[in-house]
Parts: sequence; structure tokens; C-alpha cells
Amino acid sequence: MSKQNIEINYIDSIKEKLWKSCDEMRGNVPSEQYMHIIIAIIFLKAMSDKYEKAGEQIRKKYLNDGERKWLLAKKDLNLLKRYDVQFIVPESASWSNIQKYISKEEIGIKIDEALLALEEQNNSLKGLFEKNFSREDLDKQRLSKVIKQFSDINFSELKEDFIGRLYEYFLGNFFRKQGQNGGEFYTPQSIVELMVALLAPDSDSKIYDPACGTGGMFVQAKKYLEKHKKDITQMRVYGQEFSSTTWKLAKINLILNGFDPDDTHLGSKAESTFKEDLSGFEQFDIVLANPPFNLKIWENENASDDPRYKWGLPPTKNANYAWLSHILYKLNENGRAAVILANGALSSSQKEELSIRKKMLEENKIEAIISLPDKLFYTTGIPATIWIFNNNKLNDDVIFINAENLGELATKKLRVFNTENINEIVSAYNDAKLNKDFSIKGFAKRVSLNEIKENDYSLVPGRYIDLLEEEVDKEQLKAEILEIQNELKILFKEFTDLIPDVEKSIEQAIKFADEQEKEK
Repeated sequence: MSKQNIEINYIDSIKEKLWKSCDEMRGNVPSEQYMHIIIAIIFLKAMSDKYEKAGEQIRKKYLNDGERKWLLAKKDLNLLKRYDVQFIVPESASWSNIQKYISKEEIGIKIDEALLALEEQNNSLKGLFEKNFSREDLDKQRLSKVIKQFSDINFSELKEDFIGRLYEYFLGNFFRKQGQNGGEFYTPQSIVELMVALLAPDSDSKIYDPACGTGGMFVQAKKYLEKHKKDITQMRVYGQEFSSTTWKLAKINLILNGFDPDDTHLGSKAESTFKEDLSGFEQFDIVLANPPFNLKIWENENASDDPRYKWGLPPTKNANYAWLSHILYKLNENGRAAVILANGALSSSQKEELSIRKKMLEENKIEAIISLPDKLFYTTGIPATIWIFNNNKLNDDVIFINAENLGELATKKLRVFNTENINEIVSAYNDAKLNKDFSIKGFAKRVSLNEIKENDYSLVPGRYIDLLEEEVDKEQLKAEILEIQNELKILFKEFTDLIPDVEKSIEQAIKFADEQEKEK
């Protein structure tokens, strides 16, 4: 086994061990609050380990300058940033201080106090954590056991992306367990990987997500840049989220994944993108979004005066085209976007939606449509579609890709794309951009705007991609027909055998009815 595989297996074993320990602690704590409890533990441990390591390095540097100089240096945030530390961790919030209260009843109170001290020391963390550790229904002995498990691992000694991967692993597990009741604000990783790979951001890209959920799009964009050996220091991300709880999760996610707070802009509050666009007049190179499907209520009171809806007013009872309009409006002159929406948006004949789709096509904004398989999301089993916008298209064709048969089932209810699937889709998209006659039977095709007009501006890939003719195995087909024939014979015999009993029951019912009539 290679050194890399050994390292991956070791990291995976740590994640599984910590998850098992945390899952056992839950007890009667409500799911969402329990999630925040675990995330706060991860954050405290990560920040404490990184700060302690930086403090030791600073101590060695100032060894000859006296203890006072070293203690002052430990609180110099500009100096700390050189050691990849973004926050000052006061003694009361240090992991070593929390460890003192293992197996003691007040451990919950002390963790709440640690979180409060961390917020008071760092303005950008104010109000980020819910102080839930002193709650009565949280078993303090189980909590102590979790603290012990985390104490065995020094996060600062592991690969620098471990903390972010651990957080992502825990989030995925939380939302997977909640199923239909959770995951609304979390896009599964394989879909995010595909969307980022399709747009291939550059090191200086300004990236935006108007429904950012837990911030997964930004994290994957950063991973993409790192994988392709690109400078990430110029990367700037902007996002908005209407759920206060999820907005906090996103901020924590970006911090744990090494984003500089100065280059991350998630707004000063959680707010609806339609009600108030917190990014103002900013426009972006890249937009990545998985907004809520078929949102029935959205803030549209002043939509008629809103420049975001210059392609037409979206219907009041479905926000799909409001999202498309907002996202397209937020692109700069060379901007590109990848947006996931429910399939119904592709061919809606609703007056306003058809009109908007027609204008976007005729203004040459829609570059590609990629239909996805079902079971890709935790919250819904319905299939969806990725829309790709490009403000700098060189032709008026649209690329259609049918990915409905790709992916593999990770569980009975969840499908994922593997690396081969992602590469196949991205390659087809990139090749189609360069070849006017591009076509792969049953999978992808580049289509002219005129042909789309002839189909009433429908964007359903099945209208344009030729069906793949499957080779028929005649012997297998014959065997299947014989099997069905035998099943029908068995069913017919069972039905025939039941006829005497049915006739007898009918006779008894008639006889009973006659007797009742005579008694009257």
C-alpha cells in the first residue's frame, strides 16, 4: 500500500472514530442542536491546536527577548497570520483548560464560557456559536468521553486540510441521517465537484453563491485551485443565506477550511436574496448555486422596479426564474454560472417563464443544459438540471448533455457521481464548445438556436439528443418472455382456483340478504 493510501486510511479511521463517539453522545438532544454542539467542539479543538502550535513557534523566536515580549507577540493578530492563525484563543478557551473539567458536572458550563471568551476576543466570531453545552438533556459523562476522544488527536500535526475535511464529513453525516427532514442547505459533494469543474475558476476569480447554504461551493472552488496548483491568495468569495442557523454553519465552514476572513463576504446577517441583495452592485466572474427548488413564496413586492428582472417579471408563485434572473444579472461581462434547478423549469409553458427563457436564449446567455439522474439529493429524489450561463459566448448554440444514466448508488436513496462520471461530463462540455457538429449518440449534442425555436424554446435534452439504440440479446429477451408467460400461468391458475370460493361467497351473501328481507 502506498504512503498516500496509508495516510488516507489513517485520516478516514480518525473521522469514523470521532463520528462514532459523537453519535453515541446525542441522547435526547434535538438533531439540529446536537449538530451545533459537535461543530462547536471541532471548532474549539481546531483553533486551540493551531494557536498553541503558533504560540510555541513564536516563543522560540522571542526566546531571548523575555516572557513579556512573547506574551504580547501571541496576541498580535498580524503576526499570528504568518503562522496560518486567524484568531486569538484566550486561556479560558484553550483545549487544555477544557480538559481540566473532564468527568466533572460543570464541563458543559466551561465549554459555553470558552465559546463566549473566544467570541469576545475576536469580533468576527461574535454570535456565531449557540451556547448549548450546559443544557440538562446533554449527558455530561458522554460529553466528557467525546472531549477525551478529541484530546487524543492534535489537529495541527495532521495535513492542513484535515480540519475542513472532518467538518465536511460530519456535515454530510448529519444531513444524510436527517434525510427528507434535513439537507436543504447542503449540496452533496459530487454535485459540487461537477459544477466547479465545469466552470474551472481561476486564481483571481470573484465567486458568488446567492443561496450559499453551508458554503460547500466555495470550499470546492478552493480545492479545485489547489489541485491545479493555482494561487488561492487572490480568491474572493461572496455569499448570501436566508437561514441564520445555516449562515453560521457557512462562516464556520470557511474558517475551518482556511479561508481568510478578509476575503470572505457572507454579509453582516442572514437575509433573503430577493428581499435584500447584500452584495449590492457587485458583479462576479463565477456564480455557483443550488437554490431551493420551486420556491412558492419569494419577496417580489418591488420586483417591477428591480433591475434584476430586466428579462421579465417571474411568476409570483414560483421562484425558479427569479433565481435565474438574479444570477444572470450578477455576472460581469465575461461571467459564467452553473445553477441547479428542478426539471420543470426547462420546458415551462407558463407565460412569464416562457417569455424569460426565450429572451435569455435570444440574447445568447444559455450555454449548456445538463440533465442529472434522480436520487442525487438528501431532500428529494426527483431529478434536476444544471443550467450554464456564459456572458461571453462565441455562438448562439446550446450544448445538451444527458447524464441521467450516470452515477452509482451509495445507498438505496442516494446516488453519487464518481471521478470518471465527472470527467465524462466535463469533457463532453469542453469538446462541444470547440466543435459545432459535436454529437455523442444518447449522451450529448450541440444544438442551434433555430432548432430550439422550432421546439418552442424547450430545453429538455431528450428533445435534441438522439436515443442510443441498445443491442437486443434475442436469447435473453426470449427467456424474459417465457418467464413472464410462466408467471401469468401461475396467476391465472390462482385466479381460477379462487372462482368456486368467490361464487360460494356470493351465494351466501344473496341467501343472507333474502333472509333479512323475509324477517322484515
